[in-house]
Amino acid sequence: PLTMPLRAACLAATPPDRSQTRCRADPQQCVELSMMDDAFDDQYMGCAEEMDEIAPGLLGNETSKSSVFSTVWEKSKLKWERVKKEISLAIIAYTDNGFHSQLNAAVREAGTSRAHYMASFQFKAFHYYLTRALQLLRGRCDVMYNMTVYRGVFVSFQHTGSGHSRFGYFASSSFDIGVAKKFGMATLFTIHTCFGIEIRNFSHFQEEEEVLIPVHEIFSVARGQEGNSFVLRSTNRACSHFNCAYLGGESWAEQEKYLCGALQGELRRGTLTWGLATRIWSPHLKKDILEVEKVQKND
Repeated sequence: PLTMPLRAACLAATPPDRSQTRCRADPQQCVELSMMDDAFDDQYMGCAEEMDEIAPGLLGNETSKSSVFSTVWEKSKLKWERVKKEISLAIIAYTDNGFHSQLNAAVREAGTSRAHYMASFQFKAFHYYLTRALQLLRGRCDVMYNMTVYRGVFVSFQHTGSGHSRFGYFASSSFDIGVAKKFGMATLFTIHTCFGIEIRNFSHFQEEEEVLIPVHEIFSVARGQEGNSFVLRSTNRACSHFNCAYLGGESWAEQEKYLCGALQGELRRGTLTWGLATRIWSPHLKKDILEVEKVQKND
C-alpha cells in the first residue's frame, strides 16, 4: 500500500486527560490526531494540463452515478451563473450541506492504495477540481496565518504523541468561533493555516465566514486551555502520498513516502525547506508554481 512508514501511532506518552478518558470509555467516538495516512491527498503537481483534459469526462461519468452529486453540481451552476470554471464550481458545490460529508467520507479512506482509489473513489474529478481551486486561490502564508480560524466537531479527538497532524480531508473552519461551535463542541480547534482559503464569496452560506483547509496541510499540535481543545499551527508544509495517481503516478508516490517520512522527522529541527521538497516532487512543478503565482498577482 502507498502509505507512509509513520502511521498514526502515538510517538510519546502524555499524562491522561479528560479527552483520553472519554476515548477509553467510547473508542468508537474518538479519533487520534495524526498524519491520517489513509486519506487520498494527491496535489496533482506537474500534471494539471493532463488532468484538465481528462477531468470533464470523469465528471460527467461521476455525476451520472450519484444523484446527490449531480443535483449539487447542477444547483451550483444555476445559483452561480457567472462562474464558469469547474474549479470555482467545485468550491460552491462543496458548501452544499447535502454533499461535503459524503465527499469527505470517501476522501478519508481512498488513500489506502492506488488500486482502491481507481476502483472505488467516486469523486476523482471533483477532488482534482477542488484541490486545484485551493492551490490557485492560495495567498501569502504570513497573511492567512495571522487570521485565526476555528473548527468545532462532534467527535472527540486526542493527541497522545509529539508528531504533526493533517486533517486528512477537506476541513471547513470559520473566522467566527460562535459559528464553529454550532457544528460541534466535542472538540474545538483553533487554527493558524497557510493553505486554507477564504471561500465566503463562493459559499451557499456566506454568513458562516468559511475558510476551507486542504487535505494535505501539516500542522503542529498543542493542547488548548479549555475543555477538549487544540491549537493547530501550520508548518507551511504539505505532505502527499500520491501524485498524479489517476495517470499512474505510483512511482511518484513511492518517492513521496520517503519525502513525507523525512518531512515528519526534519520538521522538528526546522531544516527541510519547501523549495527542497518541491524539487524532489517533480521536474515539471515549476510550470504549475508559475501559474499559481500569476493568478495570485492578478487577484
